[in-house]
Amino acid sequence: MREMERFIQASSFLIFLTLISAAASSRLYLSLLLCGSLLLLFSVRSLAEQENLLLLAVQTVLSAAFALLSGGAVACLIFYECRGSRSVQLVLPSAFYFAVALLMQKQALPQILFHTLLLLLAALLLLALENWIVSYISAKDRLALVVRETALNELYEKKLNQELVMKNYLAEKNARLEERERISRNIHNGVGHSVTAAILMLDAADLLFDISPERAREKMNAANQRIRTSLQSIRRAVRVLDSESEWIAVGDWIGEMTAVADAFAMDTKKKITTDLSDVSPSLMLPREHTEFLTGALQELLTNGVRHGNADSFAVSLLADSRHIRLGVSDNGESSFSPASAQEEIQRGFGLKKLISYAERCGGTAVFANTNGFHAVITLPLYERVD
Repeated sequence: MREMERFIQASSFLIFLTLISAAASSRLYLSLLLCGSLLLLFSVRSLAEQENLLLLAVQTVLSAAFALLSGGAVACLIFYECRGSRSVQLVLPSAFYFAVALLMQKQALPQILFHTLLLLLAALLLLALENWIVSYISAKDRLALVVRETALNELYEKKLNQELVMKNYLAEKNARLEERERISRNIHNGVGHSVTAAILMLDAADLLFDISPERAREKMNAANQRIRTSLQSIRRAVRVLDSESEWIAVGDWIGEMTAVADAFAMDTKKKITTDLSDVSPSLMLPREHTEFLTGALQELLTNGVRHGNADSFAVSLLADSRHIRLGVSDNGESSFSPASAQEEIQRGFGLKKLISYAERCGGTAVFANTNGFHAVITLPLYERVD
């Protein structure tokens, strides 16, 4: 039991005994003085951090004086509050009364024994009442603790739910941003080079219109085809595809890469040397990687002509079971340098997208300008899951 509650119990019990014994006490004022002393002692005891033998001895002496001056057997119950061992606490009131009654010899032995038995039963009742009070208070405290823990758990669960909702929201937002980035990259890579080629063809057609109308018409038809191809690329980029997790054989994809290089060489009249044979045709690649690398090739070829006036390119492809690497070099005159690399990348759109995708996949995109512009993109290959 908590010390404050023990103090209230002991004080209330002492006041009750004082009122009961007031009529039989021969020295009422002295009994009241002892009552006040015991109340003071109870308050000191409630403030003590642990049981003090000196306080217990003083309390026993004051309780004996209180019981003697009160002049009744009921007052002996004050010894119940002399809390030593549990057995002594129960027996002490009846034992004190029995010893004093025998010494004073004012009552017959049967009467003394009867009162002694009543005191013992009263002490047992007090113990039962105290245990019930302790159990009640403990149950109340446990209930309050359970209520607090339940409230805290509900708050914690609510916080977790809010965090989960926020994480789901951020995950969906990141997925949308990645999809937007992918669409913008595909539009830029897929459409940019086609539009550039179409513009070049239209410029050539304009120059040839008066000299050779037939050749001008061929250039216009080729430009028309390029524009249609760009439109198809836009439609593919904005359409939500269910085949994102599909895998493509390197042999099939190399055919597409070769077609891209050949078409660019035909459109721009530039020399492109390809080395795509050092890869096992049966190796399977994620479709997303193939789309990215195809767009990267288009981007790097277009940039070489547009920004470096390059007229010769070398394209290489290496792959094993863990990585795939695309290399593109040209002989253009680029302003790209280690000092200006960060500014060039941030100012442009294509290179920044290439770096973003490669790093997000755990790969790298490295650019250098030594006797021409060189780009090496390395992507990790993860295990295929069917």
